[in-house]
Amino acid sequence: MALAQSRDLTLDITKAICIILMVIGHSGCPEHLHRFIYMFHMPCFFFVSGYLLSGKYVANLKLGLVRKARSSYWPFIKWQLIFLLMHNLFARLNFYSESYTLHDLAIKTGRILAMSGGEQLLGGFWFLISLFWASVFTLLFSALLQRRNKLTSTYISGGVILMLVLASTEYLVPFNIPAQFREQTIMATAFYMTGFLFRKSGIISKMQMREGLMLFTIPFVVAIFCNMSMFEEGWILVPYYFVAMCGTLGVIMASRYLAESEVSSLLTYIGDKTLYILVFHFFAFKVASYVYIICSDHPIQTLTQFPTIDNVPCWLWVAYSTVGVVVPLLIWELNNKITQTFKKITSKE
Repeated sequence: MALAQSRDLTLDITKAICIILMVIGHSGCPEHLHRFIYMFHMPCFFFVSGYLLSGKYVANLKLGLVRKARSSYWPFIKWQLIFLLMHNLFARLNFYSESYTLHDLAIKTGRILAMSGGEQLLGGFWFLISLFWASVFTLLFSALLQRRNKLTSTYISGGVILMLVLASTEYLVPFNIPAQFREQTIMATAFYMTGFLFRKSGIISKMQMREGLMLFTIPFVVAIFCNMSMFEEGWILVPYYFVAMCGTLGVIMASRYLAESEVSSLLTYIGDKTLYILVFHFFAFKVASYVYIICSDHPIQTLTQFPTIDNVPCWLWVAYSTVGVVVPLLIWELNNKITQTFKKITSKE
């Protein structure tokens, strides 16, 4: 089945797999599993986002930029400000070791609006920062190519290569670049552009399952010998790009297969709620840590350790991973039920 024929289902499952892997990667899982996950799970998110970039947003740049601001910048601001206002409450609950003063709140608010900082419980929100700028850079670049009638696979590939060169040499720049524009975001742009390139060229629809699964073994083998991620700097980002793309394509091929399986509905459900899992999985970890502290008679101050408690039984990462997915979904269900009830009440009035 071609990707174009089951695009939404396949990509929702891809997002579900990646968000579950993200939670596992933060859970204190075994080292090799952690290395394997970080080879590709976030690049896969950027790739899928680029793949879903509509040509109408390239043609209408203003509409595209507004759309990306609504889908990335606004959620970042909204959730960061909510968690910022709750910081001192969380500090009293021993989620944090320190409370904020009014001066701290003012500074933190400014940094949030500039997308240059945020709350620890939303540490995964670096993804939204990089996603926003990756989408903006890709839109601007693609719009420029289109105006010159050069929006072709060749020129888009040139943009990907340019991003890889910039990411690999960024550390040589003799002045400080804001964190949100450094190699992490440049690499995010490379993967985002690659997704847009693959959609335009139709490569994925031509791939076979066997090819995808063979590619998927590459990050697994590489993880045995070295540790790479989007947080690296220098020349290693170039081979990392290719390893991450192997993992990304492997996940998509596996998702195509799972789209026909009995678990497709569950995975599609999870894939549709990745933002809630991104927002609340660290909060869910605190809940799991609190239960462990009570049961093991540890001091409550242990709860300030982030993202999980140090020196815990090796199996606890499974509990963290499970809670990190289930609790955000329960929060979404509760919020959805409240919203629907409110709508019914207001509609009757």
